[in-house]
Amino acid sequence: MTSYLEITAYAIRKHWRILLLVSIGFVFLYYSGLLLVTMARFGEIPNYVVFHDVFGTYGLILEGTPSLLDAIPIMIDEPWFETGYKNPLYYGVATWSFMLIPPKMLLVLLMGNLLGIFTVLTLYKQSQACAVKNNKSLYAAAGTGTLFISLTSATLTWVVCCATPSWVVALAMLGMSASLALWLEPLGKLLTIGGLAIMIWIIVSQLRSIAMVADKQITS
Repeated sequence: MTSYLEITAYAIRKHWRILLLVSIGFVFLYYSGLLLVTMARFGEIPNYVVFHDVFGTYGLILEGTPSLLDAIPIMIDEPWFETGYKNPLYYGVATWSFMLIPPKMLLVLLMGNLLGIFTVLTLYKQSQACAVKNNKSLYAAAGTGTLFISLTSATLTWVVCCATPSWVVALAMLGMSASLALWLEPLGKLLTIGGLAIMIWIIVSQLRSIAMVADKQITS
């Protein structure tokens, strides 16, 4: 029986350029789109950019936090990059900001890789001699999984909601009331897990159908 690992490795070797294009392209388009949509929402161009001194900040956190177990979560939530709009009418307070935070960046990168793997498996499946028709529901599921992870990976702040970067800020920007958006914030982890589970499911589904065709070709 053809193993899923062998199929995945072969598909990646055959279409590695497409894998890189989809993976890196998703990360670039996601963050570019997030910033552009925020700018369009407020009609403002960012007027400040900050590359945070993360190593200096990490040192201060370690120095001021006795417990390492408490310090690590604080450190990983520190932003590496920030841009946004500081309103001069409000003493230079940032009315909105866009940040890059390591855990969310890793999540977006993981999502890009999962999309890349799904893409190369789809191409490999289409190239099989006895190719099985691709299930359109898998594409819909991929869109749903991407939506869940993209939404919950947003790291935006808005003074109307709170000063902490959160995915629910994006909901508030889209028109949802701030109180309702903040009430939904705890659901973020469930949506993220759900999105990853959906992506893993569609990849396994593709592998299963490819393996079935390969096994039939071997036995025939």
